[in-house]
Amino acid sequence: MRKNLPLSRRQVLKGAGAAALTGAASLMPAGKAMAAKAKAPRWAFVVDLRRCIGCRACTVACKAEFAVPLGAFRAAVYEEVVGKYPNCQKLFLPRLCNHCEGNKDDKVPPCVKECPEYPKDRRKFTTSDGKTIRYRGGATYKRPDGVIMFDNSLCVGCGKCIEFCPYGARNWDKSLLSGKDKTKNAITKCNFCQHRIDEGVVPSCVNICPGRARFFGDLNDPASSVSKLAKEFGLVEKRKQTTLLPGENTVPMCFYIDYQGELKKMAAAKKKFEKNDAILDVIN
Repeated sequence: MRKNLPLSRRQVLKGAGAAALTGAASLMPAGKAMAAKAKAPRWAFVVDLRRCIGCRACTVACKAEFAVPLGAFRAAVYEEVVGKYPNCQKLFLPRLCNHCEGNKDDKVPPCVKECPEYPKDRRKFTTSDGKTIRYRGGATYKRPDGVIMFDNSLCVGCGKCIEFCPYGARNWDKSLLSGKDKTKNAITKCNFCQHRIDEGVVPSCVNICPGRARFFGDLNDPASSVSKLAKEFGLVEKRKQTTLLPGENTVPMCFYIDYQGELKKMAAAKKKFEKNDAILDVIN
């Protein structure tokens, strides 16, 4: 079985307060790449489908970390049974926000592009070497390190970000009202545990995964786990085989090590399931 690789380029945490935050969590060791020094990191996620056992510890850890209400999720595991008895196989597909780069023309993900409350205020992002990158915030926005964030204080509860996300990665948060319209609910989604990674700590789902099927790190850093896996399996070059819905052209930053064509099998099973549902709707 593959040994667990280092998970980031981050240096050790500063101060006892930060150390207390981590508890028993895995820290992201320092990388050595100069390439990552002069610019923001490009955080990415890799899921090794060979290791996922469908335990859903990631979903539980995420709900505990963010108090995600019933009926919503930030991290989920889907399953499909393919084949015919006695040659059946149960497949598991962990899913989260893909933190997309956006199409090649404008580099803006569809959820950000369709948000009526973007762009808004000017914000600052500080790189590891102290340089400042300026960018725009909004109800939904993309940080220079690629993390897709949401700011509920600016949200009008229109739901366009939910509608235009092709991956179903956004949900209504029925425990929270939108910041600008108290007659509507807010939204919730994965943000790569921004509060943790900003302190050099891996996301909670990565820390909890018993099979070590989840990896997080900086693609700009050749010493990070995701860079090593991307190089070993050609994850970036083979994006059409290693990401979800490649036809959407959103350039996802959540990659899958798919050794048995599981993504295609699950997509085919889902399509068949939806077709049967449509037939039943017609019959009924």
